[in-house]
Amino acid sequence: MSDKIVDIHQLRVGMFVQLDLPWMDHPFLSSSFKIRSRKQLAALKGLGLSEIRIDPERSDRLPLEEPEEESTPEPAAEVKEDLTAALWEEKTARIRRLKERRGRLNLCAKRYAQTVGAARKLMSHLRASPIQATEEATELVTQIVDELTEDSETTVQLVNLKNQDEGSYNHAINVVALAMVVGQKLELDKPELRLLGLGALFHDLGHLKIPSQILLKKGVLTQPERQFLAQHPRYGADLARQIKTLPAAVVEIIARHHEHLDGSGYPEGLGAKDIGTLTRIVTVVNRYDNLCNGFTVDHPLSPHQAISQMYSKEREQYDPKVMTTFITNLGVYPPGTIVRLKDERVAVVVSINADDLLKPNVLVYAPEIPSTEALVLDLAEEGVAISESLRRSDLTAEQIEYLNLSDKLTYYFQSPKASPRR
Repeated sequence: MSDKIVDIHQLRVGMFVQLDLPWMDHPFLSSSFKIRSRKQLAALKGLGLSEIRIDPERSDRLPLEEPEEESTPEPAAEVKEDLTAALWEEKTARIRRLKERRGRLNLCAKRYAQTVGAARKLMSHLRASPIQATEEATELVTQIVDELTEDSETTVQLVNLKNQDEGSYNHAINVVALAMVVGQKLELDKPELRLLGLGALFHDLGHLKIPSQILLKKGVLTQPERQFLAQHPRYGADLARQIKTLPAAVVEIIARHHEHLDGSGYPEGLGAKDIGTLTRIVTVVNRYDNLCNGFTVDHPLSPHQAISQMYSKEREQYDPKVMTTFITNLGVYPPGTIVRLKDERVAVVVSINADDLLKPNVLVYAPEIPSTEALVLDLAEEGVAISESLRRSDLTAEQIEYLNLSDKLTYYFQSPKASPRR
């Protein structure tokens, strides 16, 4: 333990304090923080404590042995009260904003669950009633497009759902949500967005022809198994043509979503001239979700690692405009990235900050606060930076539980003006 107990009068700006008080018994947003202002210092001294716990390792300086040359006069009692009252007012206002943010997160999760349920239902109709399934898919995608285009400020949002047992449907909706946000930012019109949504929803249609022992295999696939799986775009296109109700642009997405601009893709090894814009979008977002959720990779990557790999090692495979738009709307630290902040707190990114990609919105691990009231902070607003990204294995079981981290990442988009579908 590096903690140290000091006299309350020895506190200085730059020290990292840890309050041994219930969260609602002090006016600060967190019980552990670095003192950044005289106002905070005065409020701490006004708590009525004689001693306080600090962390020297996280403090800027510790001028305890020698007094400051020019000591700052103690604020009068009335001034302390005013400063504390101002902090309480600020904390109350921020708690209200945090609750509004959590409400938007909950609404986003509700919409996501509804969409996954609708996808599961229409996929079950696909073989027996393909026309009905196509109609249901068109209705679902139309609703999504309408929801997406209600507000131009839509952002990709992490949806934390535990105990997921519908991996293929979650993957399909992840790809739909990510593709639609990219499509919107590329200024596709509504008819194009609907085609994009249908193609994203059905892009893995060919998996219906892949034996479950290959598709659901936990270990590394053998070379023959990989070759068989690599035919799923061709199988999917054949099924789509048999359905006869899916537009040609959707069939192209199904057939070519693993093709690359540099000719390194499969199953045909096509080049840039044969890959349309809608397919290029699905190719990027599908690869990203596969890297993060381990559908076609042996070891899933963190969102930050996935973006880094795609940009640094695979960039030639993708449309540069699509890739740039995708990164801009997922950020340097995409939703789902676990991070350590400069003040040592652990958090998970829930959405980006379009004005500062290095300072996203995060949900913070703060054990002194009930998880149902967990802080969702705008790091730009807080003036706090990220020091590093972490792996899930770097966290304790308590941190994983508190942050509600699941084995799979799920995404939807947050549109402030949208209301939940019934």
